[in-house]
Amino acid sequence: MFRLIFDIGNTNLKLYVFHNQKILRKQVLTSDAEAISFLDNIEFKSKISFCIVSKVREVSEELNQYLLENYSVFFLNSDLILPYKIKYNTPETLGQDRMASVAGASVLFPGANALIIDAGTAITYDFLFNGSIYFGGTISPGIGIRFRSLNTFTGKLPLLNIDMDKELLFGQTTNDAIIIGVQNGILHEVRGVIESYQKKYKDIVVILTGGYSFFFEKLLKNRIFAAPDLIAVGLNKILELNVKEN
Repeated sequence: MFRLIFDIGNTNLKLYVFHNQKILRKQVLTSDAEAISFLDNIEFKSKISFCIVSKVREVSEELNQYLLENYSVFFLNSDLILPYKIKYNTPETLGQDRMASVAGASVLFPGANALIIDAGTAITYDFLFNGSIYFGGTISPGIGIRFRSLNTFTGKLPLLNIDMDKELLFGQTTNDAIIIGVQNGILHEVRGVIESYQKKYKDIVVILTGGYSFFFEKLLKNRIFAAPDLIAVGLNKILELNVKEN
């Protein structure tokens, strides 16, 4: 079965074509109009019947209408059949990207205790128990937000960005102080969260995904599993479960 997977983030749209469990095509797009144009010319177009959409922002009416006219579309929400049980007190407020990444963890590491770290605009930490129960997680400002906040909420501090070469304890210029402060601060946070989970769950698997995962992959010393397509894998599983039921 060919399936179309849409992972719509704050900045980009990631589009995948799955055949059963295999990714046949992955495309990163920058606008809804570009997505429509791409889908009009995709080589698997006649074979795709089902589509699932995860979004952290609203899509244009044009893209929404295009999907509804061409596919049997599932829009991710907590009422769909999921490969795990949700023990979150307000499942209707749970971010779709978080819901999908937990599903991906259940596929890639069946039966495991998993800590999923999604390093994007925000950093989310989500815990899947025994591969089957989602208890919840935490949300923290991402590295880009931290750089922007220093620039926005102070009078003189400049807007800077990641510098992978700045692996120092302190800076001797204002720019270096900002870069090292933001980077070291967020690394200490992530390491601390991982260590807290490892103390309680000795066999826990740590999974890293998201647009800023490259930063943590290099600098974290803990054993982690990088899974750049985690959300897509989870969405494919959710679509599979719901298509079977319909």
